[in-house]
Amino acid sequence: MGYNKFRWWTNGSKKKLSIKKPLIERINNGDFDYSHYYSEAEAARELASAIYDGVMEGYYKNESKDDYWGYVNEARQKSYMKNVRANKLDEEGHKDEIKILHLLKKELEKEFKFCLWDKVMKSRLMDAEQVYEFYLIEKLKRQSLVNR
Repeated sequence: MGYNKFRWWTNGSKKKLSIKKPLIERINNGDFDYSHYYSEAEAARELASAIYDGVMEGYYKNESKDDYWGYVNEARQKSYMKNVRANKLDEEGHKDEIKILHLLKKELEKEFKFCLWDKVMKSRLMDAEQVYEFYLIEKLKRQSLVNR
């Protein structure tokens, strides 16, 4: 994926496996992991903070200690676009996270032929592999009850 001037705030995403691959392989590949946009947003915030602190460090090293608000203004201006990028990445991460969770729910229902999504969401905190195992265990329980 080349540079896209309409999506300047992101670095792109990790290559996902084809939907033709088995669900467990896609889970192990990280296709349903926490959105990468959030880690990019955190890095952008750290960079903005470092830029701001770097400018303000110049004020603290200055012997005369005059024009404090001038330094604050300059620091805000220099770190502004990094903060805008972080906010856009958070927004994009939220959209991506909703899409990932919806896709995982749909794929689990397609593979196991039943939906336990609400039950899974109300139980303990789980990653995608643990959710898959939860469904697998439930499938085995249901099969053993049917086979009796």
